[in-house]
Amino acid sequence: MWADEFSNFLAVKFNTAKRFGLEGTETFIPGMKSCMDALQAGGAEKVIIGMPHRGRLNVLANIVHKPLEIIFAEM
Repeated sequence: MWADEFSNFLAVKFNTAKRFGLEGTETFIPGMKSCMDALQAGGAEKVIIGMPHRGRLNVLANIVHKPLEIIFAEM
């Protein structure tokens, strides 16, 4: 739900900025969150994520917990 709402917010607030929405990758966010939680519980200290643009802002906000102020400033 957070990922979908964040995507909708970005579409309204930054409607002229080039960005790639979450369309088609909604289930990717909770799956990746689950993987990251399992890695952390297993003792992982670093993870390298390689991904296309689609859903990247949502991954940064909802999984990596990058502060929204920084995401917005970079847009």
